[in-house]
Amino acid sequence: MSALLTKIPENIPQDIRKIRIENSHLTELPRGSFSNVSALEYLWLNFNNITVMHLKSLEDLQALKELRLQGNKLSSVPWTAFQDTPALKILDLKHNRLDVLPEHALRYLPNLTYLDLSSNQLTVISREVFSSWPVYQRSQRAEGKMDHTANAVLALHGNPWLCDCRLRGFVQFIKSVGPPIILMNSYLTCSSPKFRAGKFFHEVELKSCMKPLTSALDTNLTVPVGLNVTLTCYVQASPSPAVWWTYALKLLRAFNVSTQPVGEETVRSELRIPAARPADAGSYTCTAANFLGNASAA
Repeated sequence: MSALLTKIPENIPQDIRKIRIENSHLTELPRGSFSNVSALEYLWLNFNNITVMHLKSLEDLQALKELRLQGNKLSSVPWTAFQDTPALKILDLKHNRLDVLPEHALRYLPNLTYLDLSSNQLTVISREVFSSWPVYQRSQRAEGKMDHTANAVLALHGNPWLCDCRLRGFVQFIKSVGPPIILMNSYLTCSSPKFRAGKFFHEVELKSCMKPLTSALDTNLTVPVGLNVTLTCYVQASPSPAVWWTYALKLLRAFNVSTQPVGEETVRSELRIPAARPADAGSYTCTAANFLGNASAA
């Protein structure tokens, strides 16, 4: 179809089985985009500018077997939309901007045999994404039996994976996965943190996440007026925490604060007070927080 399209045509023949709209100016898939072509089996919408999919954009597509959305600008997908496409076997979402894959994402894709999520912006996903996938569940029930389960190809390479404790379950899944789930590229690579960048998943051992534990050095200092002072706080946490200092319950803004990793799960934060004055006397508190909680040391 024409590369100049800006919306889905309304006069598509009702009995058409394949639609291909590529390199056009489509920016969204509104509700009921193809509700008049319920016989549709193959839908190719590659290399457009689609940024939004309506929750009911695929309604009435019970016969749809293949959906290709490669090279668009989707940062999210309404995964429950696939309740309207129970026959879907191929879903191609590579080269988009997806940065989140919710735990329920694959629950509505019971017959999928090909899923391509490569070259997106995924950094952390849960193992539960796949444990709720009907294809995986069937393979677990059939393990050790003679039942035949169709293979499912899964592509996840080319994403900027953040290899810290939050990715632990997913890394374990990738290490253990086998037929009927087949990875298109099994050499998934860490992009961060810096000390793991470039390492393959099978080379890393990720630990469980941990709430911050803080400790401060030299908690009771007496210094001459005019002397530079450095207060030091160590934090153990995973994932890496946000760290800040407060004085008299106010965030410190005028002093120099630096925070550096000194180990896989330890950071050192230093508060530098130049030319100490009597007004600087008091209690200084170092606080660290990650998604599990926070802790302070004074």
